[in-house]
Amino acid sequence: MAKVAMKQIEIAAVLEDSQQIVDLLQRRGIVQIEEYREIDGIYKMDVSHSVSQLGRFLETAQSAKELLLKYSAEKKSMLDSFAPRRQITAAEFIEKSGEADALLSKCYEINGLGKKISESRAAIVRSETLAENIAPWVNLDIPMNFTGTEFSSAFIGYFPFSVTEDEIRLKLAQAVPEAEDAEIEIVSCDETQTCAVIFCLKENGEKVERALRAEGFVKPADMPSRLPREQYEAYLEEKEKLLRDISEYESKLSQMGDFTAKIDFLTDYFSIRSEKYDVIGKLGMSDRVFVLEGYVPAKYGDKLKKEIEEKFTAAVSVEDVAQDDENEPVLLENNSFAAPVEPITEMYSLPSKRDIDPNGIMAFFYYVFFGMMFSDAGYGLLMVIATAFVILKYKPERQKKNTMLMYMYCGISTMFWGFMYGSFFGDIINVIRTNFLGLDSIRLYLWKDPQGDDLMSVMVYCFLFGLIHLFVGVAIKGYMLWRDGDKFGALCETVPIFLAVGGAGPICAGMLVEIPDSVTGVCKYMAIAGVVLIILTGGRSSKSIAGKIGGGLYAFYNVVSGYLSDILSYSRLLALGLVTGIIGNVINMMGTLPQNKITKALLLIVVFAIGHTINFGINIIGAYVHTNRLQYVEFFSRFYEGGGKKFRPFKADTKTLRFKEEITNG
Repeated sequence: MAKVAMKQIEIAAVLEDSQQIVDLLQRRGIVQIEEYREIDGIYKMDVSHSVSQLGRFLETAQSAKELLLKYSAEKKSMLDSFAPRRQITAAEFIEKSGEADALLSKCYEINGLGKKISESRAAIVRSETLAENIAPWVNLDIPMNFTGTEFSSAFIGYFPFSVTEDEIRLKLAQAVPEAEDAEIEIVSCDETQTCAVIFCLKENGEKVERALRAEGFVKPADMPSRLPREQYEAYLEEKEKLLRDISEYESKLSQMGDFTAKIDFLTDYFSIRSEKYDVIGKLGMSDRVFVLEGYVPAKYGDKLKKEIEEKFTAAVSVEDVAQDDENEPVLLENNSFAAPVEPITEMYSLPSKRDIDPNGIMAFFYYVFFGMMFSDAGYGLLMVIATAFVILKYKPERQKKNTMLMYMYCGISTMFWGFMYGSFFGDIINVIRTNFLGLDSIRLYLWKDPQGDDLMSVMVYCFLFGLIHLFVGVAIKGYMLWRDGDKFGALCETVPIFLAVGGAGPICAGMLVEIPDSVTGVCKYMAIAGVVLIILTGGRSSKSIAGKIGGGLYAFYNVVSGYLSDILSYSRLLALGLVTGIIGNVINMMGTLPQNKITKALLLIVVFAIGHTINFGINIIGAYVHTNRLQYVEFFSRFYEGGGKKFRPFKADTKTLRFKEEITNG
């Protein structure tokens, strides 16, 4: 468990070799390139236009792939995402790069088909809307834009409510008495509108129109010159044609499914070029040379220096990072047991220059505490089987493999604590024995039964594990002080805490379980000695006697209040474990309510499958969240500063391809 030592690297080379050197660094993937400082005679290239253009090309390729995946007959499972990237040599990549323009044109064609599908679907909605609007008028035997003859006026429209012919005639008679000869025809009527046609003499047209408007009469927005039925059928025909067009476009896209792999290459090609141009924008250049600087892991520095100087006309400097360099990145390197929890630490913060890498120590506690909180052997078995299946079948690369390993280790711990507490899918073993086999219940737990008489005992052990966790954090802080030369401070920050808290622990535990008098007697003197030392050393940084005493008393208060609340936090180890087990038992009990054995068996199968799936999902989230909390709040607060910057090497950031020549750095 360690942070990888870093070196500063500076490369100065002739400008003609710049592209080849940048390509080499990208394939190696071990150098984090920094912005070169501005000095006389050195300039930086403006690459914003190229980066923007490559970004648009990348979006084009990605949208084309999404379309092909959407309409492809072959569907990939979610587990396929764990498969490793396809390996390719640099020579093969360069050869395929010649096809990039043709592939991009094909992507534009694919996106064009997608655009046509979208436009056709929008047109279908429009046709359906228009057909729906004109449907109430299909029985009208004149065009909707008909306005009358030489001697008559015609008004085609609707009232936004239900009304009868007699009611319309009465309204017109009251408003325009001279239009008593008006003809009214109801075309259709429902609760929301009444479609009608009104005829009258031309000389009364204006008055009739005003009267109709006063009653809410509205002319339709769409008034085609065809007969309504003809127009309605035309809209339906247009819709059918659009559907046939969409089917044709979708068929073309489905036939291009094999093109997905080529788009994957194109996506990686543009990603690599975009990353490259970003780096080129950071380089310092003159008319004849270019210069770059950055960071490289120490173990690769000399080897890279030798390779570049042998292949190119270049001068490479690899030096130790200055102590006051705040930009030095952090790269963690751990074994397969600790590496899976690196993302957990990274979510909190990477270690600073002064910090140690906590993952090796944290990993043990993380797996143990997760198992105690999930604590069902059946659930743990499912986790182990699922993660082992993914690892063995798909052989994921390091980052995804570490995720699977983390949950596998958590699953192993969950199995262990499940057997210790006697929970295997709740109490399903005894449920089957008593309800279907006619046998007596058996003892399921190997160590303690937290749901029975051992509740307080398990609680004390949870506090004990928490105390050990905290003491390890205190010991790490002491080690860091000793390493930095403050040996007296290391003793003052550790020994008094161990004595005071370690001595008070068994005394407080005696309130819950029986503790031998001989143990509490010794612990009492330990606690007193610890308290005295805390008061004497807690204010050692103060120059005055009063300041030293006040600082000591304040330190004592912080120890009492801080450690009391922190140790109590570990009660969640018991609480979440109880929740998982009790809910599992309740689920099993619900499945055995019927008296008939066949009905009981069928119900138990259904309730078991649904209930335990829900219980698994809810409590695995709870175990994950609260295990993280115990690391972040209780453990890291003892010694960890954080604030480190992640090592981000310039590399071929590809999704589907991996260069055989690249040096992996995790």
